[in-house]
Parts: sequence; C-alpha cells; structure tokens
Amino acid sequence: MSNTPSTTSNIDQVTQAQLESFIKQEEGDSNDYQGVLAVFITLVAVGMSLLHLYAAYAIVPTQVLRTMHVGIVLFLVYLSFPIASRFKNRLMWWDCIFACTSFGIVYYVLSSGDDFMDRNTMPNQIDIAVGLALIFLILEALRRTNGLILLAVTLSFLAYALFGNYLPAPWTHKGYDIARLVGYMYMT
Repeated sequence: MSNTPSTTSNIDQVTQAQLESFIKQEEGDSNDYQGVLAVFITLVAVGMSLLHLYAAYAIVPTQVLRTMHVGIVLFLVYLSFPIASRFKNRLMWWDCIFACTSFGIVYYVLSSGDDFMDRNTMPNQIDIAVGLALIFLILEALRRTNGLILLAVTLSFLAYALFGNYLPAPWTHKGYDIARLVGYMYMT
C-alpha cells in the first residue's frame, strides 16, 4: 500500500458538483426556503402523500383524485421552483397567484360535480377559459421543472392538434378546435 493520499473523494465531490450544476441548468433549480414557508411546503407535500396512501385503501373517485393530484402538484411546483434563476429563494407575488389559481381550478372542477363530466363533449365558455388556464399552468410548471426541450415537444404536439388539418397527407387529420381540445385534455 502506498502512503499517497487518495483523491477519490475529491474527484467524487467535484463530479457531484458538476452533476448537480448540470441538473440545475437542464431541469431548473428549486428554491431552498427556510423557516415557516419551508415547513408549510413540507406539510403540503406530506398531506399529498397521505392523500395518495388513503386513496390506495379507500374508494376515491378517479376524477376527484386526478384533480386533487394535479392541483396540489401545481401548487407545490409554483412555490418550489422560481420563474427564473434570479428569483431563487424568494417567493414572488406571481408564484402565489399561480399557486392559488391552481387551487381555484381544483375547486371549480370539484364543485361542478357530475355536470362537469357531462359537458366534456360541449364545454361552456367558463369551462374553456378554466381549461386554457390549467393548460397554461401545466405548461409553465413543465418549463420550470423540466426545461425548454420538453416544453417545445409538448407545444409542437398541441400545435399539431390545432393545425394538423393544414398539413399534407399522411400527417393530416380533421383538426381540433379549442373547445374540443380543452374537452379532451382538461375535462376527461
């Protein structure tokens, strides 16, 4: 055995730092809150976990569970990931608006009851507006957590759904209008 000091731990630390930097660059850097806000976010995440554990043993309607899951995840994303790196570790007013809007959409869906599901083939104007808001919130959460590449892929599929009727065969389809797209993506 040699008496030279091992550099394995330094290489591992340097590599780990480079990997963390790469992940933050590609996937977005989360906030590192302290104090009451950190405890609140942790309690919401634990509550969500308990909801899913409860749903494993109890009968929770699929529409209710999906809606609550998406709403809570969006709420956590907007509190945990800044809109840009220069706002890291600061809770901005627009993040609070996005987070509260997520809960507002959950309330709208759950309070509409069975009538909401009955309207999925012909959504009314409020359904379309709320659906577009939810689609926007999901796309922004996607950008914050996964970066621009997955957002670009998702937007290209949305564009294909809306404008695919203008493409030549074999890629053409009948086309979807906004109401039909919202009905499929948001209401079912």
